[in-house]
Amino acid sequence: MDAILELARRLGKQIAEDPRAKTFHQAQADLNQNTDAQQLLKSFNEQIQRVQSLEEEHKPIEPEDKRKLAETQQQISGNACLSAYAKAQADYVELMQHVSAAVENPGNGA
Repeated sequence: MDAILELARRLGKQIAEDPRAKTFHQAQADLNQNTDAQQLLKSFNEQIQRVQSLEEEHKPIEPEDKRKLAETQQQISGNACLSAYAKAQADYVELMQHVSAAVENPGNGA
């Protein structure tokens, strides 16, 4: 078991040194410091929850709700910090999927 844990620690260190991991962690830190981006995400989540609640209650979704949701989505897509975070996150997830596949199927060379 100790040998496996040592390999896991070494793997964790290697992952942390990968440029995709470094970029992702920097993007996270940038997002944590960007109050405008955080407010956009909060507004978006609130609007999504409102629309979902209306759907669950079988109530109509008013044009104003649809407009607010579309407007917030547009603001999110235009926010440089959120765009950088989304790209970094996708790259990091791809890295971790490859790592997971390699661990699950060590004979495949994945």
